Order: sequence, then C-alpha cells, then structure tokens
Amino acid sequence: MKKTSKFVLPILLSSAFLGTTFISQNPSNTIYAKATQATLGAGTFTVGKKADIKPGRYVIKSTNGSGNLSDSTGQINVILGQTIDNDSGQIDSYTTNLKKGDQVQIQGIESTSFTPAGKRIKKTILNAGDWKVGKDIKSGRYIITALQGSGNLSTNDGMINEILGTTSDSETGQVSSVTAHLTKGEILSTNLEQIKLTKK
Repeated sequence: MKKTSKFVLPILLSSAFLGTTFISQNPSNTIYAKATQATLGAGTFTVGKKADIKPGRYVIKSTNGSGNLSDSTGQINVILGQTIDNDSGQIDSYTTNLKKGDQVQIQGIESTSFTPAGKRIKKTILNAGDWKVGKDIKSGRYIITALQGSGNLSTNDGMINEILGTTSDSETGQVSSVTAHLTKGEILSTNLEQIKLTKK
C-alpha cells in the first residue's frame, strides 16, 4: 500500500494509469498535444470535456486560496496554495500530464490556473509533480534528497515508495534520502515542494 504523507488530505479515488499523447512539430521540438490555458474554481472537471480542461501537460497553481487538488487516477493528491507551507505540506505548484477522460477535483480553492508546461528538459532539481525518466530526468543511479518540504516520493512501478523530508522522522517513517536507479520510461512522482537528484 502506498504511504501517505500526514499532510495530505485523504480522498477515495478510482485507479487508472496516466497516459500521454504527443505530436511532433519537427524532430527537435516535440510538444504535448492539446494543452490550453484554463482557470477553474472549486469543483470536479473532466479532461477533454468542452469548457473543462484539454488533455496535455500542465503546471497547476492556485491563484486565489488554498485547498486540496486531486484526480481520478490517484496520481495527484496534494494541498495547493499560493504560498509554500512546510508545516501543512502545502505546495505552490504541481506539474503533471492530464489525459482525456481523467477527472480533476479542486476543493477549497477559489481559483486555480492550468498553464501548458514548457519544453521538457532533463534536470536534477524538481518541483512537485510527475517526471518521466528519459524526458525530464536522465536515467541513472541517484541519491534523492528534499530541498524543501516533506511528502510522498514514488515511482509508477513501485520501486520507490517513501515519505521524504529534509529530516528523518521515525514516528511517520519519513526518511531524509532515497537511493535508487531510475530507468528510462519510469515516472517519478513527488509531493514535495522541491527535491534534488545527485548522481551516485
């Protein structure tokens, strides 16, 4: 069973796998298909449905208020606000792919922006979100540490499933680092405000 950070609000969700759909403008510039800027209030919204959210890769931010952001796949379940609050586990953005048919639930947030994510580049410092090895992260063996915040760190194949923070906490099972080999195609998901991957 996936560990749950003590900060994340519990929500019962159905299970499905996040997919991706890409179109190629040219060999050196591949972008996510239909992502379009949107601003939504509290409620439940279907990806691909008219007037809701188009499929695509987004950076999701609160523009007014704070509350819970989740989706029907169970991949997203975070506390989102305009500012970072390490005590409550609140983050200020979440980057993810949204597939047609998925549902996104916004609770307690007056206004939330969905901004198409920019060009994907490989990096070693990541904010909260879902990151694909081979597109956002180079494959390899890493020591993963928290730069800010604490929360869930996992991979879609179950090889990583930890509560990670800047310090360890034996009561919650929180660790201060995770060593793992990340292989092409894996998706690394983090609820922490910021993590660092150091090549081992």
